[in-house]
Amino acid sequence: MKIWFRIHGFEPCSWTYVWENLRNAFDARDDVELYDLTPSMDGEDCIELWWGDPQFWSWSDMDVEHRVALVLSEARSILASGRERAIQNVAKADLVICPSRAATVAFEESPVDSPIVVAPFGVDSAEFSYTERDWVRKPFTFLHAGVTQFRKGSWMVPEAFIKAFGERDDVRLMVASPRSSPMFTRLNSEYGRHPQMDFVTDLKDSSYELYKQAHVYISPHLSEGFGLMIPEAMSTGMPCIVSRCSAPREFFSPDYGWWVEMSENYAPVTQCLPGTSGLWRLPSLESLANTMRLAYENRDECESIGKAASEYVAESLSWELTAQKICRHIKEILLEGNISNTPSIQRRETSAALSQEYRAIL
Repeated sequence: MKIWFRIHGFEPCSWTYVWENLRNAFDARDDVELYDLTPSMDGEDCIELWWGDPQFWSWSDMDVEHRVALVLSEARSILASGRERAIQNVAKADLVICPSRAATVAFEESPVDSPIVVAPFGVDSAEFSYTERDWVRKPFTFLHAGVTQFRKGSWMVPEAFIKAFGERDDVRLMVASPRSSPMFTRLNSEYGRHPQMDFVTDLKDSSYELYKQAHVYISPHLSEGFGLMIPEAMSTGMPCIVSRCSAPREFFSPDYGWWVEMSENYAPVTQCLPGTSGLWRLPSLESLANTMRLAYENRDECESIGKAASEYVAESLSWELTAQKICRHIKEILLEGNISNTPSIQRRETSAALSQEYRAIL
């Protein structure tokens, strides 16, 4: 299988991080001949595979064998900026692959008729290796990392921390962001002098350095297309506290930490993604505070949960498995034509059968 693996830019970010790891996984396979740049041949037997923000894609004019789109979305509607261009580019693909079932929704509810399947992203367990922690060491540290923003539920973390702990509790909260986002600046201004909180932006090249400093990872997100930092933290032996919504529901469970239950309150998506329609359900602040307290009071359980989480990621969430599943989808659906077994096609066939049955009743 010849794969021309494309991305719209090489500036260091989450897009290029995924591209680099997946490219290495493709390159390690004996059944894949990988191209980063334009193939030297005419492209007739080449799979053109695009990853990244589809509004910036530019499919080649070469007569390639098949076109494949690797995409995600954190909202039910595709981002307002570049929406028309993004949908046009995804619709040109013969096959659409998403890293989670949750990420498929925006494309299944768009004018995209190609099969849509799932291949979960992975973790480099060598980079994010299991780390022995002193679980009785004080202070007990919670970590909330990634770009501090509304979608990540970042504003809830200091509030829940204050609700869960008092000055006599030997506990610490670290909020880490790769840049000083507007919400990071606001939270740092409001809580930065709190003696038990640290706000940091001078991050190292690898987030592994952050994970090593903490005991429990917190993700009270409103939505995730996948949520790479959760399994990364798990891989190092951290139990996690995770919102019971969107993509992490597909790879996280109480075996590896605690759920943050969802409230009955909703907020507009446009508050984080300008011009994008829809609502996100908010996590419960009380549930977040309670689970943080529960973790703090159960150190032995945290340690055993962390070990189980690390083992699970090593066995089930690797970039090698991601590459394997992508290659299998391409082979079975595009090269062998076994399209009827894909979830999106199955749903359409079920829908068509139900519609026909309904019309018969009428």
